[in-house]
Amino acid sequence: MATSSPCCPPSAVDDPRAAAVSVRVTGDPLDAGAAIAAVTRPHAGGIGVFVGTTRDSFNGREVTRLEYEAFTPLAERALARIGQAAARRYGLAAVAVWHRVGVVGVGEASVVIATSATHRREAMEAAAAVIAAVKARAPIWKQEWYAGDDRAWKENCECAHALPSVPAAALRGEGDHIDVAAWLGEQSPADVARVGSAAGSAHRPVEPAAAPAAAAPAAAAAPGLSEA
Repeated sequence: MATSSPCCPPSAVDDPRAAAVSVRVTGDPLDAGAAIAAVTRPHAGGIGVFVGTTRDSFNGREVTRLEYEAFTPLAERALARIGQAAARRYGLAAVAVWHRVGVVGVGEASVVIATSATHRREAMEAAAAVIAAVKARAPIWKQEWYAGDDRAWKENCECAHALPSVPAAALRGEGDHIDVAAWLGEQSPADVARVGSAAGSAHRPVEPAAAPAAAAPAAAAAPGLSEA
């Protein structure tokens, strides 16, 4: 059963202005306004937001809902490290990385990313980078349900085999180590957006029996945001 972890410690507790990282993996509805409030800071003049919602069709088929599953301890740890790495790379004031599990109806939010920074460019670029990393690294999977109660597991197509431009150094993950910074360091914001767009349109269904095991740390082979 997934739980909610509302906040993870900032990466540099000695600095009162160090970025705070808020992480949630929860079955409750996500509130984008609450995420914005969580990252609002007096010294941050820009906030970047991404909200992923369930759309009503896929490849001409009517979608009725999505259903997400997560191995919560690893998911929370991955989201926290992604947020911390983005905060370091983009100089963020705060970042919220919230993901819903369970049934998510059409039009409802499954993921909310909010980032704040001194200037809007860093905030917006960070939000794009964080969602790309979440889709690539977080141990969270989904089933897509269609009209008539047919369903299909959806593979995460932002994994290593779908990112030929990712350097080998960025794909070396050991244990629960998250390393996407090497990749982000070599990609422009346009490249990050292109990868996310291409992967999002390339999802292919697999049989339910082929769904990933809940505790599969094999996701460490895909790009993630680094602790370094």
